[in-house]
Amino acid sequence: MSEQEVWSVIKYKPKIGCEEEFINELKRLENIMKENKSYSFLNTFIRLETGEFVQIAKMPNLDALLDGQVAGLEWLDSVDHLLERYENDSRTDSFSGFVV
Repeated sequence: MSEQEVWSVIKYKPKIGCEEEFINELKRLENIMKENKSYSFLNTFIRLETGEFVQIAKMPNLDALLDGQVAGLEWLDSVDHLLERYENDSRTDSFSGFVV
């Protein structure tokens, strides 16, 4: 697979009143991502004025991104009850791409 860096941007919209619990869950996600990783990555979260949270992650390559996908989806399933849906009935609004 490609050895180019991959960036992912994932936006979450917690339900009103669930923001603090969601922040705790983001910390748990951070720990999940750090477990047993043989590569370095950047992962940070920001809070928008809209009340949404954005995860910005840089992975060294596509293999690293795919390696964390199952654990990420399991985490997302575990916080489903905290999230509002976007217009397309998705729990997130996200995109990823290779560095150019």
